Amino acid sequence: MSHRIVAVLLLIVAFAAFVAQWMFPFLDDAPWMLRTGVTVVGVVCLLAAVSLWMRGIANRGRSS
Repeated sequence: MSHRIVAVLLLIVAFAAFVAQWMFPFLDDAPWMLRTGVTVVGVVCLLAAVSLWMRGIANRGRSS
C-alpha cells in the first residue's frame, strides 16, 4: 500500500514539472540547464512512480 502512496506523490511531482514547463512563460527566459533539470526531474519521478506502482501490483499478486 505504501508503494502506491509514494507512486502517486511522484506522479504529482512529475505532472507539476511537465505543466510548469508547458504553462509558465518565465521558463522561456530560464537558462537551458534549469529547463533541462526540470525535464529530468519530471522523467525520473515518472519512471520511479511507474516502477513503484508495478512493484505494488507484483507484491499484491504474490500475497494472494
